[in-house]
Amino acid sequence: MADAPMPSMFAIITTDKNTVLYGGMAPVFYAPNDIERDRVAMWLCRITNAIVHDLHNGTVILTVSK
Repeated sequence: MADAPMPSMFAIITTDKNTVLYGGMAPVFYAPNDIERDRVAMWLCRITNAIVHDLHNGTVILTVSK
């Protein structure tokens, strides 16, 4: 039986700089509002074939499967 692919965090997009701590491996993109956050997430998702996960606190993360 094959193992399931392991998702890894690809990027973080947030409207609140206080919700993301530094030191991780994923790049952090700051957006001035929810509309811009969603626009950036949409384009990164289309370009990289990632999956967007909304954390419902002004932050979304993008993951890709290895």
